[in-house]
Amino acid sequence: MKVTTLCSLLSLCLVFSAPAAVAALTPIPPTETKLVANDAEFGDEFGNEVAIQGNIAVIGSQGDRPLGFGTGAAYVFEKTASGWQQLQKLTSSDSASHQFFGVSVAIDGDRIVIGAWGDQNAGVFSGAAYVFARSGSTWVEEQKLTGSENSFADGFGKSVAIEGDTIVVGAFGNSDVPQTEVGSAYVFRRTQAGWVEQQELTASDAAAGMRFALSVDISNGTIVAGGDGNSELGFFSGAVYVFTFDGSSWVEEQKLQAQDAAESASFGYHVAISGDTIVAGAPGDIVGALMHGAAYVFSRKTNGWSQDRKLVGKDTNAFDGFGLRVAIDGNTIVVGSPNDSELAFRGGSAYVYKLNGQSGWSLHKRQYPSDPAKDDTFGLSVAASGNTVLVGAPAKSDIAFLAGAAYVYEF
Repeated sequence: MKVTTLCSLLSLCLVFSAPAAVAALTPIPPTETKLVANDAEFGDEFGNEVAIQGNIAVIGSQGDRPLGFGTGAAYVFEKTASGWQQLQKLTSSDSASHQFFGVSVAIDGDRIVIGAWGDQNAGVFSGAAYVFARSGSTWVEEQKLTGSENSFADGFGKSVAIEGDTIVVGAFGNSDVPQTEVGSAYVFRRTQAGWVEQQELTASDAAAGMRFALSVDISNGTIVAGGDGNSELGFFSGAVYVFTFDGSSWVEEQKLQAQDAAESASFGYHVAISGDTIVAGAPGDIVGALMHGAAYVFSRKTNGWSQDRKLVGKDTNAFDGFGLRVAIDGNTIVVGSPNDSELAFRGGSAYVYKLNGQSGWSLHKRQYPSDPAKDDTFGLSVAASGNTVLVGAPAKSDIAFLAGAAYVYEF
């Protein structure tokens, strides 16, 4: 139920708040645990994507390079009586350079899904996703997934999500020549024969440059897919698409757009859903003439989904990247701001919001790492599970340049 960057190929991030009051910061610090790979090396980008459920955390390391640049890996950590411990390092059965295995990660129960958008099964960057199943204390590769229309530059696996017997894989680059980056999402169902493609999802108003399914998520049988390149209300104003299952197929239920939609906002760049709440990042949201970023909260009502709140960072500056990453679980929302320079230039931060009864969502904590440093990009990935928040800092360089780190906070 966690998802998933267009960061690695865009120099770690394409960084792109508007009126909404935030509550005072809480002075009570959460418990912090810093996670690093036990074989950390230069350029691993450990923490480029993260997922967490209960006492299991999955951390992508798309730069890991045992077979050459961008081979990729993912690490599984487990919280034990003695704290968070590295349980296993996952790699694909057909590892290759430039596969970028670990660009996206997701976990639900006894299954982990890992995207490898650089896989070349049908051409350069056609992409793939890998399913791992837990067997005792070990995670074993169960199946490699590819889309029925996989082709050159589809980017299949750039985003992944899982819930129960359903996996969703985004392919934001899927297009028919001469169009580019129209995008689609593939839904897979687990059967006795394994994981089988059930349906390919596309936007009802699909168009070139939409980048549909750049980010995907699923919760309670509802799939959300972002299309930050949708330009109906202005170039790259963005949109989010909601799909539900009608008993025979997945049907687009609603198209969501920001109430104050504007050009270049990139609304839907990253999406997350938990129950009846959707969060959509808009890292290009502009205040005045500068990009500050925002995140929008939608809730499901009897007559459909409607916007409840626009979240903006406290004292954000231009290009902080607020909204590049969002996550939600129950009563907790996390918004990454990886270029926040409050404590260190592009050191990054993460905003944690809590749902407080009738008062709605309010800022609970503006979180920084205990060891902030220049260019860490803390907040370039975020995840939540109950009162536990996981934040990646893939450019952390204290062990080696761009080796990366991730931080667990327990509130």
